[in-house]
Amino acid sequence: MTKPCDLSAVEARRLIGSRKLSPVELLESCIEQIEWVNPAVNAIVTKSYERARQEAKRAEVAVMKGEKLGLLHGLPAAIKDLNETADIRTTFASPLFKDHVPKEDEAVVARMRAQGAIILGKTNSPEFGIGSNTVNRVFGQTGNPFDTTRTCGGSSGGAGVALATNMVPIANGSDSGASIRNPAAFCGVFGLRPSPGLVPSERRTVGLTTNGVQGPMGRDVRDTALLLGAMAAYDPRDMLSTPVDPVSFMNLQPVDISGLRVAISEDLGFAPVDEDVRETFRKKMRHLDGTFARLEPYAVSMENAERAYWGVRGLYLLAGMKDRFEKYGDELDPNIVSNMNEALAMSGADIAWSMAEQTRIYREFQKIFTSYDVLIVPSVNVSPYKHAIGFPKVLQGRPAQHYAEWYSITYGITLVGHPAASIPAGLDSQGTPFGLQVVGPRNGDRRVLEICLALESHFAQSTELRRPLPDVRKLAAGPKLGASVAA
Repeated sequence: MTKPCDLSAVEARRLIGSRKLSPVELLESCIEQIEWVNPAVNAIVTKSYERARQEAKRAEVAVMKGEKLGLLHGLPAAIKDLNETADIRTTFASPLFKDHVPKEDEAVVARMRAQGAIILGKTNSPEFGIGSNTVNRVFGQTGNPFDTTRTCGGSSGGAGVALATNMVPIANGSDSGASIRNPAAFCGVFGLRPSPGLVPSERRTVGLTTNGVQGPMGRDVRDTALLLGAMAAYDPRDMLSTPVDPVSFMNLQPVDISGLRVAISEDLGFAPVDEDVRETFRKKMRHLDGTFARLEPYAVSMENAERAYWGVRGLYLLAGMKDRFEKYGDELDPNIVSNMNEALAMSGADIAWSMAEQTRIYREFQKIFTSYDVLIVPSVNVSPYKHAIGFPKVLQGRPAQHYAEWYSITYGITLVGHPAASIPAGLDSQGTPFGLQVVGPRNGDRRVLEICLALESHFAQSTELRRPLPDVRKLAAGPKLGASVAA
């Protein structure tokens, strides 16, 4: 029998609105699921059950009184531990903030609450979100729900695992180089990296950059679109924010995929993608052969993207982390220390070249969408790897240039700033989830979601492509990774 926590967010919200599901019942089901499964995966690292219970009771009263209900009314949600939450501990996954309890929600969390979301806990992340592998010195590592000895990706790794194991129906994420897309791919869930500014943030230290965005994650496309409808807004404090109608994401229109023109690339012309991933990608594309009007390899022109992104990212890190680095230095995670030292070694000319090259690459990238509706590439360079290695040291048979190069196929898209989703597409050769990165035209977020909705429906008919589900019972009975703490 399906438990309330197993319901999709859209279905749970419909049942709440029709008085067929109590927000209290749904919350208790999610709490029970967390207590059962979380010790094996360590996805939820701070709990806020008592406050959530009070909010669920109020949500139930509002339903019974016939009050106007928000998009997320009564839905339990998990918030990434990089986002400030009022009266709920927010550590930024750093020992420096292990006892930090904010007095206010940051804007994206406040918008979710305003639409009725009930925050029941915080999800794990690497320290300050730097390092696309969810492990830190406060809470330890989060295990992949298909093999807990392997990474779940990051930095929104806790969110991906919580969704995959039905602990919550919705969870927020954030994405600079890969942080929504690779955990979505590694965990078998759906995640959208929106166009910069669509989900505004008052905390962006560099206003005019494509690098850091907030975004939604869900088990499927409609759940993710529902959350996007609550997160998207106009906020003049974000220099890239523009007026938006959030309700537009609630009315996705069916797409006839037989008429789509699809460009594909294994590596964006520059990314070192492992041969196993390439072969898995080819296999998935063979299963899609004949599905679209056109499905063709496209020679993406992104030479110099690696160097350009590293410079743009360096500027972003210097703006956001320099003061903290100067104050705490080696007390920070080694990934942060090495990143900051590399950024500090860059000259003004280096960063200027990077930004100019980013612009050139962006303009070249626009040519894709004069002939094609969408670009599909792998969501990852590598399959989920063992936690013990930290990060892949060898890519395509040669030493990695730095710890982040293993997710260059996602930060190549970050560089141009286009909306990109990771959609589950079956399993890879080692039995862990495989994701396809679906990239749309600039500001074409709704179009990306509509195409992904059609792909999701098509994939569901194929044993090769349908979304994989972890064995939750086996997880719960297995070894424990860690224990979360109270707010």
